[in-house]
Amino acid sequence: MHWILLLASAAAFAGAIFAPAKGLIVVGLIVGFITLCAGFFMLVSARIAERARPDMTLLGDAEINALRKTVREARAKREAEAGRNPPAR
Repeated sequence: MHWILLLASAAAFAGAIFAPAKGLIVVGLIVGFITLCAGFFMLVSARIAERARPDMTLLGDAEINALRKTVREARAKREAEAGRNPPAR
């Protein structure tokens, strides 16, 4: 769809260039700029959606809690080892 808008923009600008009256030039330029902006935003939106991760890959509550648990266990282990072996000064 974004390619159609970009082609419509090119057609509107071409129409504005070859228009015989000032009113048609203004209409062609307005339509051209509107369709150019809409096509650009749709192109960017399509690129973002193409590269976005699906929702299925996001972590759920169970996975987050499991990660927190492993971090807490690693921290507790590190603190226990640091308590047994104080740093030499």
